[in-house]
Amino acid sequence: MITLVLEPGVVMSWADFLGSKPPYSIALDGYVSGPPLVDLKGPYANFNHHEGVTRLGTRSTCAQVFFSLRLGLYDLFSQDGKPRAQVFINDIDQDVCLSWWLLQHPEKLTGLGFESHLLRLILFEDILDTTAGAYPSHPDSSAMRKQAWIFQPYTDARCSRKLYLCQPAERLEIVAEVGRRLDSVAAGSEEELSLDSEYEIIGGGAGWKLIKETGSYARTRLFAEGTKAFVSLVIEEHGVYTYSIGKMSPFVRFPLERMYDRLNLAEGKGGADRWGGSDTIGGSPRMSGSRLRPQDVERIVNECIAEITQ
Repeated sequence: MITLVLEPGVVMSWADFLGSKPPYSIALDGYVSGPPLVDLKGPYANFNHHEGVTRLGTRSTCAQVFFSLRLGLYDLFSQDGKPRAQVFINDIDQDVCLSWWLLQHPEKLTGLGFESHLLRLILFEDILDTTAGAYPSHPDSSAMRKQAWIFQPYTDARCSRKLYLCQPAERLEIVAEVGRRLDSVAAGSEEELSLDSEYEIIGGGAGWKLIKETGSYARTRLFAEGTKAFVSLVIEEHGVYTYSIGKMSPFVRFPLERMYDRLNLAEGKGGADRWGGSDTIGGSPRMSGSRLRPQDVERIVNECIAEITQ
């Protein structure tokens, strides 16, 4: 039996995961902070590409799951000849939705050829999520429009703010609706959707923009227009802010690790619930959010850039 457990905002170490969760537990996409790991004794597994990794050298969570399934994951995670896993997540997004669907449907992955709609989707989502949407792809391309239709239940909820206000059961229903669209893709049928890629510039500095995303695919347009680094205000509720921060690649002089440290110092943050991420994409604390106003974040980011260019 494969079950899904959503614990919003929870982030724990690999050691805490091994110590607190039952055998046959799998963590997805940041529930366990750290690189991909497998413990054969439990068994336990962590599929993640956020913290403690080189982003461009680490596959997205869904691609890690895909290759693991094809290479024998359920030989290890099985009981009485049937797949067995309790899957833990702390949030939902496109990567999580696809990863969960793959874990539910390993039989649909056998014999996939490169002409398969499903394999093309997995590889395209891997490219987009590995680069946090920074891979140059025109918002009007057919591949982007197909991806937009599949994940429309998630992106609509995210942009309408419903995602951040709804209960865990409602979030899981969004995952289920995306799953139904993935069922259609696996059956060889898919639709296309025009992308809403609008955003508002609210600040920034040399080589980067501070934006407020108003469209689901704002970052796709942002990178397509030549911006290579950004901070995005995703949501603000009663003085608590959610931010994403990132750059197109490790080759951009936008010192994320320095910024994480400085932003955490300004927040007084320690432990697992803090600003952090990989070398190309990160964000504010997942559980508590940020108390820093956009102008404070802008100032700290520009100070960090100035320190490496002096």
